[in-house]
Amino acid sequence: MSHSAAAQEDEMNEKVFKEIAEDMRIKVEIKDRKYHLQTYKKCFLGTDAIKYMMESGFAESVEDAEGLGHQLVSRGYVVHVTKEHDLVNKDYFYHFKQDAPFHGAKASEKEGKEGKAPSSWTGVFKGLGGAPWGDVKGKQPGIVSTLADGNIKIQDEAKEKLEKLEVSPLDKYNTELLESVHPLKWDDPDGKDRYNLVVIGGGTAGLVTAAGSAGVGARVALIESELLGGDCLNVGCVPSKALLKSAKIAHYIKSASKYGIVSGDAKVDFGKVMERLRRLRASIAHHDSAQRFSTLGVDVFIGRGKFISKKQVEVNGKTLTFHRAVVATGGSPFIPPISGLDKVKVYTNLQVFNMTVLPPKIGVIGTGPIGCELAQAFVRFGAEVHMFLRGKSILRKEEEDARSVVASSMEADGIIFHRMVTYNKITQVEGPDEKKSGHPYPLIEIEITKEGVAQKILVNAIIVAAGRKPNVYTADLDKAGVKFDPKKGVMVNDKLQTSNPNIYACGDCCTKYQFTHMADFMARIVIRNALFFGSGKVSSLLVPWATYTDPEVAHVGEYEMDLKARQVEYDTYTKHLKDNDRAIVESSTNGYVKILCKKGKDVILGATIVGDHAGDMISELTLAMQSGIGLGQIASVIHPYPTTAEAIRQAGDLYNKTKLTPTVARTLRNLLAFRRS
Repeated sequence: MSHSAAAQEDEMNEKVFKEIAEDMRIKVEIKDRKYHLQTYKKCFLGTDAIKYMMESGFAESVEDAEGLGHQLVSRGYVVHVTKEHDLVNKDYFYHFKQDAPFHGAKASEKEGKEGKAPSSWTGVFKGLGGAPWGDVKGKQPGIVSTLADGNIKIQDEAKEKLEKLEVSPLDKYNTELLESVHPLKWDDPDGKDRYNLVVIGGGTAGLVTAAGSAGVGARVALIESELLGGDCLNVGCVPSKALLKSAKIAHYIKSASKYGIVSGDAKVDFGKVMERLRRLRASIAHHDSAQRFSTLGVDVFIGRGKFISKKQVEVNGKTLTFHRAVVATGGSPFIPPISGLDKVKVYTNLQVFNMTVLPPKIGVIGTGPIGCELAQAFVRFGAEVHMFLRGKSILRKEEEDARSVVASSMEADGIIFHRMVTYNKITQVEGPDEKKSGHPYPLIEIEITKEGVAQKILVNAIIVAAGRKPNVYTADLDKAGVKFDPKKGVMVNDKLQTSNPNIYACGDCCTKYQFTHMADFMARIVIRNALFFGSGKVSSLLVPWATYTDPEVAHVGEYEMDLKARQVEYDTYTKHLKDNDRAIVESSTNGYVKILCKKGKDVILGATIVGDHAGDMISELTLAMQSGIGLGQIASVIHPYPTTAEAIRQAGDLYNKTKLTPTVARTLRNLLAFRRS
């Protein structure tokens, strides 16, 4: 069958299904129905639908009718009230498409009508000729300058949103991203019903809260003014790990000779690296999309949500009344008060993934996980990277041994560390110049004092990763009686309740553990506590984390300095990767496994792993701590050989050897001597 004939047949089939649905809507009984305490409006029974199809001659048997019902559901004409079932011969409740609750949707396309502005990012992209902006050979895509180039014209609404959202360049991948996480035009639900839960913020914490609550039958509203998916999807975990993978491949190629491989220098096409990043990010974005959450039964509002009372939130001119609310407004980059820094363009995690051209020289302010990961990536791409430290070491929250291993690796990559510095001022000395090597970047002078001597470092771009601050000023929290601190965030108790007992908070806006996985599990506590009189406590969470430098650093539990501060006696069991067979044969021996146990016992108090895949390995120890499994028991678990994770088991062997006291050893020697006699 030809393509056109197949398309014509499909169109005819679609027409038949539509007619069946329309006729069935007239014939079956549609009314409000109650199941337990929940009332479902304008719904019909599955048994009535199956009966109609058989009596009308569309099906000869129940099996045939259910097959037809499957088609009606898959084509969107009929939907189960909780989207859990096909149309089957049971007393389940179903809606026709026209009667289903409206949870929000993309505005219909209008770009085909003359004089009408596009209602989607796809329409905007097509209107610009479908060509990606900010090509590698072109200029660095600052949104305003790009939109002003040549004859490119764009409607004011789209232009304003792009500037606000800081998504660039508008190529096909970022267009796909925006279609998912911030549709250009979105029709809000009416918001008239009272909500079990209103969630302000669509990052990890907000999304998990909304989806989980809707999944158990709550009426939920989700409000997001910027990008659904929050930092993790858009400007954090996802793009940074894509970037780091490309950087690691470049590093492997450059160091191929130590593996016996003859290869030239890696030629990094930075534009292609960033295009890959955008492609992979867009491919994941549908999981966090507005459309997906509306299909989950969540009322999705794209706009700024603000409290107007202790029981109401306003968004896009609509007033939402709630039984409970959740603040999940996240955090944002902290810009340190350095003279002149506000006068030059800086790249935080919000802008750095928009780059399409590699800056020749980069200055990195901030030596925590984000700063170290980005610095190592960019130096491996070929940039000259300077890192500025107010103190002596990077990753100050990690133990000294871990800091030392990672710093040595970064220095080996070529990163130039400036330790114990004081910032004097930052000045842009030259603008972008096509005739100079730094184009399209300017030339920036960073003046510091180190060991009493003033120095001037010239760079083309400054990456600022100097920590984060909670977003506490965007939702008018004071009008709801919610207390907050500008530095510590929303004030919550152990059950994540705010000073307003009907309002909870979770995620980066209210915790020092600013990790995606922490936001996820805080949200789970909120669902139980806010909706079901739960007693979950955030203090009960055991939180591991990882920094994805090369080598990686992962940790769970307490550090030695914590135990010393609490005057807790402990034993240390360490296995260095230079003694691990897998690490040796892979030439990845920089690192170790260190496990802290209660003095004289195998109770694990904390652990640090440094090495390749440390972030994956830490879960074994997290599980052990969570489940009360001692280090001695881990030693009895068979680990595949050869694996780096064997180092964890071998640390268990070290503990078990301590059980061989002089008395036990003497007894065993005597027993063996007796058996020889």
